[in-house]
Amino acid sequence: MKRLLAALLLLPSMAFGQVRVDLNVKLPDIVFTTPPPLVVVQPGVQVVEDYDEDLYVVDDAYWVRRDGRWYRARDYHGGWEVVEERRVPVTVVKLPPGRYKKWKRSKKGVVVPASHRERGHDHGHDRHHDDDHHKGGKGKGKKK
Repeated sequence: MKRLLAALLLLPSMAFGQVRVDLNVKLPDIVFTTPPPLVVVQPGVQVVEDYDEDLYVVDDAYWVRRDGRWYRARDYHGGWEVVEERRVPVTVVKLPPGRYKKWKRSKKGVVVPASHRERGHDHGHDRHHDDDHHKGGKGKGKKK
C-alpha cells in the first residue's frame, strides 16, 4: 500500500521533471528538563555525562549518531533534525561510535553544566583544572 501511495505521489511530479522522496525518519526523543552535566573530552567537544549513548555538545549544539545518520538539536530541550554528515563538526564525525557511551569524568576532570556555559560564565578557566585547585588541594603548595 505504501509503495502504491508513493508511486501515485511521484506521478504528478515526474511530469514536471521533479522527483519527490518522502522518508519516514524517526527523530531522537532526547529531551532534558534541566541542563545535563557535560564532560570535556577534548578541546571543543563535550559529552553528556553517564548517558546511554554518545551525545556530544559542539558549537553550542547537541549531536547524536543513530543508524548511520546524524541529528542535531540547538539545545537540551530537543527539537532534533536530521543533518547531512558533511555539516557535522569533523571532530565529532571522526570519533568512533560508542566511545563516550556512559562516559564519566576522570577523578581530576571537571563537569561543566550546560547551564553554566549557556549563561556565558564558562570562560574556559574551569575546564582543565583539578577539583582540588579550588579547595586548597593537598600537596600543591611548598613544604614548610
